[in-house]
Amino acid sequence: MKKLIMICCIFFAVSCSVNSEDDLNRFEIQKLYRLYVDDFIANDFESIATYFDTPVDSKSFNVIAETDEDIIRLFKDIKANIQEGYAYSVIDNISVTNVEDDTYLLCADYSRYNNNDKLLFEGRTHYVYINTSDGWKINSLEAKDRSTDVPCI
Repeated sequence: MKKLIMICCIFFAVSCSVNSEDDLNRFEIQKLYRLYVDDFIANDFESIATYFDTPVDSKSFNVIAETDEDIIRLFKDIKANIQEGYAYSVIDNISVTNVEDDTYLLCADYSRYNNNDKLLFEGRTHYVYINTSDGWKINSLEAKDRSTDVPCI
């Protein structure tokens, strides 16, 4: 009986530590995503590139960015073609899901506004984060259809 209780306690302790690590990973990824959005708003393209691990698959633009310079060009192009009057973005919802070891999917719903706080656009993007020697980095991004009645997965 003591062995059974001991095994249950060990299993519980391991389960808790795994969940704690998963929670820490989710928290870190969300924090990095929020910093990335701040740099996107500020047009800090060099800093934006630091959030990615190349090559990056940008599925929405049918582009694979092989270098940091490719990422910078991609985001300069995105910002050059963004909604007229764009001033800032607001994150409406974030979910982070572990899809496999050292890989997470971040789903972000966001809204874009002009200087008069008028809504210009509502969007959703999926980002794949991988754990690298330099920390959590985006490896892929893809715009998704956003529906008000379907939350991020």
